[in-house]
Amino acid sequence: MSPRRALAALAGGMGLVIGVLGAAVVVAVALVALGIPADVRAGDAPQAVTTDPVAPPAELVVGLSLADPALEAGVVRGRDVVLARGLEVEVARKLAERLKIPKVRFVAVRPAARLLANRGDWDIALTAIESPRIPSAVDVTMPFLATDQALLLRKGLKRPYSLAKLRELQLCVVKHTNGAQAIAAIHPDRPTQYASSVKRLLQLVQTGSCDAAAIDAVKAGRLVEGKKSLLGPVAARLLFGSGMVVVVSRDAAVKVTDVDRAVHRLRANGTLSKLARFWLGVDPAALPILR
Repeated sequence: MSPRRALAALAGGMGLVIGVLGAAVVVAVALVALGIPADVRAGDAPQAVTTDPVAPPAELVVGLSLADPALEAGVVRGRDVVLARGLEVEVARKLAERLKIPKVRFVAVRPAARLLANRGDWDIALTAIESPRIPSAVDVTMPFLATDQALLLRKGLKRPYSLAKLRELQLCVVKHTNGAQAIAAIHPDRPTQYASSVKRLLQLVQTGSCDAAAIDAVKAGRLVEGKKSLLGPVAARLLFGSGMVVVVSRDAAVKVTDVDRAVHRLRANGTLSKLARFWLGVDPAALPILR
């Protein structure tokens, strides 16, 4: 090969190398413009971003007011409630299971009004609290227990299946109660009979002086316990109240969304219904609603 041809071949080779390097620079610039790291090739799979799951707390602190023995009872030592029992106590334990929290500790919170002010070293509270109608310093879940009015019938009476049929009956209530408000709202055809006490109300139903009495659904099962041979069934309910809820502190180690989801699951799988029947005698949510 002549010197002239050798120089031409060398120049051609250098031009090819320069061309390749130039193309590589252009590709790198394009990748940077697109926000793609230059060392990521087209065939590479994207790297998954993984985050460690947040571990549940070791303990769930539950506030109780101990206002109703069927809902919550126990012995108070200092602030701790030992030997805790009742519907709301068992609901709290089931919630802890759903949330994978191994230990539950109960503390006394008195007065219960302190709960809505979020004052206290607790995570959740169950103290027969209905969903607040005004803004508060805490969060609440969906209702875990209905607070409607139940209808207790006299023995032998056919169950009413509508508000129209209920209006035709002789109704009775205790004065100045939620039951009195609920019956007044449906405008019965006959004047309502008013009793001075729950004991007198049950007497009116037992003797047949009234066909049906409106009583708090949460208390209905306990009122008729041991008297089923004298009274008719707790047959239906009137919608009244917003239902009992779980109060969740905004400083808690658990989120209200997680507690709410746990309440929903306990309702869906029948756990809340079983607990209500065991502790209250009746699950208010299972009673048919008169419309």
